[in-house]
Formats: sequence, structure tokens, C-alpha cells
Amino acid sequence: MNGELARGQARAQVPVRFLDLSLGGALLVMPAALEKGGIYDFALDLEGDRIWVQAEVRHVHPADRGAGYHVGVQFVGIDPQDEKLLREYVEGHAR
Repeated sequence: MNGELARGQARAQVPVRFLDLSLGGALLVMPAALEKGGIYDFALDLEGDRIWVQAEVRHVHPADRGAGYHVGVQFVGIDPQDEKLLREYVEGHAR
């Protein structure tokens, strides 16, 4: 096969660090920028519990210090059981 037959997207696992986490979204530090307005799946490891959320990228800025980007996301999809685990985690870590 030669030439371009089709286009697609590849899914990749990219490590992220959370600067802030709430029931509605998160602020992440990532090595690469994401597309503003894009919707992505994220796996969150919450002290032994892994939950999945879908989140829309609301803003992307170069990191203040070091390489990478600060990415603000708003959660747009989460399973009710995962939402319960997230709520317990956030409430247990409230400042």
C-alpha cells in the first residue's frame, strides 16, 4: 500500500501530575500540550483506587517552571461509582 489511505488518531499514555483536583476538574502538569476544547480520557490513581474520567481541556499554558504545560480540564463524564470515590478522596484531602 502506498500513499495515504486513511487518517486516525493514536491513543497514548502520558504521565501527568495533578496540581489541583476537585469534583469538577483538575489542573495538570503534562510534558505535552493538549488541544483546547478536546475531550480526553484520564485514569486517576487515588491512593489505591483507579477511576476513569472524561474531561474537556479548558486552557493550556506553558509551565511556570521547567518543561511542560499546565492544562486545566473540566470533568464532563464519570461513572457514578467513580464519582463517589472521587468525592471521598477530595473530601478527605480538603485543606
